[in-house]
Amino acid sequence: MEDYKIVTRESYNKNAKVFSEYFKDLLDLEKRKEFKTFIGLLRGKKILDLGCGSGDHALYFKENGFDVTCIDISENMIELCKQKGLNAEVMDIESLKFEDSEFDGIWAVTSLLHVPKNKIADVVRSLSRVLKDKGILYVCVKEGEGERYIPDKHDLTTSRFFAYWQKEELIDVFKKSFDLVDFWKHRPLNTMFLHFLFRKR
Repeated sequence: MEDYKIVTRESYNKNAKVFSEYFKDLLDLEKRKEFKTFIGLLRGKKILDLGCGSGDHALYFKENGFDVTCIDISENMIELCKQKGLNAEVMDIESLKFEDSEFDGIWAVTSLLHVPKNKIADVVRSLSRVLKDKGILYVCVKEGEGERYIPDKHDLTTSRFFAYWQKEELIDVFKKSFDLVDFWKHRPLNTMFLHFLFRKR
């Protein structure tokens, strides 16, 4: 396993409960239009939560009648998902073990930002493979330039790998297989996030 995966997985494993509480505090659906917009575009009920963390988003989808599969590279995050009764397994998002056209939608919130830019095109092809035609892909990444390791603020003994993106730069990666349906920016606290809704052709 490459160093960037080992380092990032170690951070999420060691700090799983801390991250879980932090992410839970951000789950204000009235301020996050992506949930209802994503659901409104889906043609079916089967969702892949790509890099699911502790599973709060997946639980929301499940409680709203969707069939959700959760994957994450962190064993401890997956354990938190299973404690919520979710269908969850440890899996590398760069090596998806699913059938072709298995999902109606893919939910990728701050997960693709842990993939190096020289590997993202292969990941996009894999996402296109497991998504049905006209399926919906939601992607959220951090705006910025370059890629680097960032120390965790709450635990300076750990760090995570981040790739930062500009709008057109990321659209260019997806344009071979996906059409852009919607885009917006949102800055909670001090970080600008880029939100993309794509539809597979």
